[in-house]
Amino acid sequence: MIYTNGSILQTNIQNYLINKKDTTFMKVLIYGFGRMGLTHYSILKGLNSEIKFTVVEPSKILRKLLHRNIKADFYADDSTLKQGFDITLITTPPFIHLKLIENCINRGDDKVFVEKPFGGFTNINYYSSYDSKNIYIGYVLRFNPCIQWVKSNINQENIISINGQYLSNTLINKPSGWRNGSFSGVLNEVGSHVIDLIQYISGETQFDLLEVEKESVVSDIDDIVKAKLITKNNISISLYFNWVKKDVRKPVFGLEIKMNNGDTYSIDQQQVKRLNSDGSIINRISVTDLAETVPFYLRGIDFTKQMLDLLGNGNKMATLNDGLAVNKLMNKIIKHENNIRG
Repeated sequence: MIYTNGSILQTNIQNYLINKKDTTFMKVLIYGFGRMGLTHYSILKGLNSEIKFTVVEPSKILRKLLHRNIKADFYADDSTLKQGFDITLITTPPFIHLKLIENCINRGDDKVFVEKPFGGFTNINYYSSYDSKNIYIGYVLRFNPCIQWVKSNINQENIISINGQYLSNTLINKPSGWRNGSFSGVLNEVGSHVIDLIQYISGETQFDLLEVEKESVVSDIDDIVKAKLITKNNISISLYFNWVKKDVRKPVFGLEIKMNNGDTYSIDQQQVKRLNSDGSIINRISVTDLAETVPFYLRGIDFTKQMLDLLGNGNKMATLNDGLAVNKLMNKIIKHENNIRG
């Protein structure tokens, strides 16, 4: 198999120039200005210097500090913001996501981007007359070059099983606040990324739960989750999420996709390996083989490509319905009874 990326670079630059022209003078609202709010602000500002930013940040101290270095209009809340925005980014704690989405709808905002975890697994129902295609969820791993290659080159109809995992040594001390409650946990915080990738690649959103094992080690919620599932079209799914794994040096996700011809694709952030039935490598493609240039770089190419897609047609973004499907599956897993306390 020959791996090529064709004219990806040229196409992306052309699309960027079109988007930059179309989005000049657009109005962007950011709810919450923590790490992700600042990240998205910096990328969007780098992509289009003419964007007019408005920030809603309830912390008076943080607003005072940010006002010195950030070119934006700052507000403590959105009560006086009556006119719609071209794009709104919600980067707040997840327990107020749905309320802020309603505010965006009532105000007439054109596009709404919600960072994950999208309201926690409890957000399984959402009813609105608003076009859900214009509400996007921030599953950034979709924009990893290896994932995009898999999406374009693997026929989902030939998939018979997918194993997904996310491993890290993230949680060392017991968290506090909402991060030690139902809006957090390894499933919400990192497992949701992998579930979204499985849905994105396979096209499957309906799952029957076969087995679940959950363990609390450091926090009061789920620190380790294992699950086995079957999709509506009989694709076998296994999940393993662990953010208290002490022998892991840095966070890593992985997918293993088995095809009906016996081949297996092993995917992580850095490469895709195609293996035959005896485990020997047929082909390998690395992220550097798929290297692309982006107009502005911060925290990796994935985040910039995500914002470029948001400025454009959003056809690679996770939609509200995608996010709700992830939450419904997480809700099933969390409510399964066989919990283990470490």
